[in-house]
Amino acid sequence: MYLPVRLREARRSGYVPQPIPASPRLGFAVRVVGQPSLRSHAPRAAAQQQLSLGLLMLRDILHYLQHQQISYYRLDPALLPLHDPPLAWSQLAAQQATLAVLAAQIAQQQVRVTLHAGAHVVLGTADPALARASQAELTLLAALLEALHPDPSGCIVVHVGGASGPAARRASLEQFAMHYTQLPAAVRRRVVVEHDHAGFDLADLLWLHQQCGVAIVFDYLHWQLHDQHALPLPLALGLATATWAQGVRPEVHLSTARTEAHLLPPQGHQPARVLAPRHGQHADFVNPHDLRAVLRAGRGLPPFDLLLEAKAGDLAVLRLRQALVED
Repeated sequence: MYLPVRLREARRSGYVPQPIPASPRLGFAVRVVGQPSLRSHAPRAAAQQQLSLGLLMLRDILHYLQHQQISYYRLDPALLPLHDPPLAWSQLAAQQATLAVLAAQIAQQQVRVTLHAGAHVVLGTADPALARASQAELTLLAALLEALHPDPSGCIVVHVGGASGPAARRASLEQFAMHYTQLPAAVRRRVVVEHDHAGFDLADLLWLHQQCGVAIVFDYLHWQLHDQHALPLPLALGLATATWAQGVRPEVHLSTARTEAHLLPPQGHQPARVLAPRHGQHADFVNPHDLRAVLRAGRGLPPFDLLLEAKAGDLAVLRLRQALVED
């Protein structure tokens, strides 16, 4: 329904990709599985010291990243007490010195740090109160990133949110465009949007990009699960990465669908039982075949970074990196 004109033209004329590194930067999100003692944020019970404690934990994670030679990491939004915006702003102001020290460490290690806003952040909503709360939280997260990682590659990933049914889809996309353009310029340059495994697909977001200019995060698994227009992978990847500002490496999400069952141990009077994987659930590791598919599709494209959305986190990065070496 929202297939852009340039996409239809590309199909007719035959898509030719433009200028990928053989080995893009591989990153992981939040939890350090390889060293469980490293926490990503302070407990909410410590709200009055949440950011100060969280920054100490981030320092230790940065040392771990350096040891493992990982240069791409998704921060935990829970670094900030987001449930209490005035407290969060006061902690940002109070921790400027510590933030500056960590920013220097991040720059020295050349680590790209990004964020993924929670599902409660919804710009594609008709509810003014929810839209204002979402804009306020994105402004807070952008300020945190600005202090830690001034480079514009430090992006904040969001989903459209709102209603995604056929009748309401256009309205949700229009609401997103309106609320996105109301954000301060310094926040807009960090906010990027990701297509879903159901609901809003890549073609919807390409239409959205034409309306407001928001950049699109391409998600390989979501494209596999929900691609209403049957876009070939090289075309889909090329169109999504082309929405990013010049000089900013696009973020691409890579994961493998979970296929194995879960064995739940007995609990009380309930016997052990087997749960089948949910539709769209991420596997613990990434199948090297999926990485090779994305690398082949990206030949000739400008460089992009791959955020592995795998439950094994850093261990998935190390294993996939080894698979690249063995190739």
